[in-house]
Amino acid sequence: PRTPLILAALWLTVFTSASQTIIVTPILPLVGAALRVPEGQLGWLVTAYAWVLAVSALVMGPISDHIGRRRVLLLGSGTLAVALALHALADSFGLLLAMRVLAGVGGGMLSGAAVSFVGDYVPYERRGWATGWVMSGVPAGLVLGIPLGRMLAVVLGYKAPFVAFAVPMALACAFVAALVPQPRVARAGHLS
Repeated sequence: PRTPLILAALWLTVFTSASQTIIVTPILPLVGAALRVPEGQLGWLVTAYAWVLAVSALVMGPISDHIGRRRVLLLGSGTLAVALALHALADSFGLLLAMRVLAGVGGGMLSGAAVSFVGDYVPYERRGWATGWVMSGVPAGLVLGIPLGRMLAVVLGYKAPFVAFAVPMALACAFVAALVPQPRVARAGHLS
């Protein structure tokens, strides 16, 4: 009976993570103008985030096998919510780059944990359905997040989209804490 609420919490986590992942791309000109950064350097905001996300996902996969998906979902959503809120302090390119790196760490924790949770929690005969619902948050986040983020950046400044997405990510973290149990599955005895 709690499965729809659990899936909604995971959907919000995936939606918000996806929304903020790509939002930096359409606002790069605004960042460059505000921080007086040459165009050639702005790409590091995308590249650094993506590389850190990839490394974090590779590291956190086996860790989630060991400590449990719920803990990784809480840690990832909490880290990402804090990182997004800290974008408010990013008054230089170096600070903004550091915040994108921290966001990549949180995003990497979430990238596999939501899908793995579904595999652990939902019975096999409903797993495809549940995974489809959770992962529909990715395209929804991209389709809605990009224009919303661009609009916020144009109206309120380049920090606004990140800070705005901190709110639903904090809600997602609270929903995971309140609704998402640790599935009863065998955990890895050691880290691979």
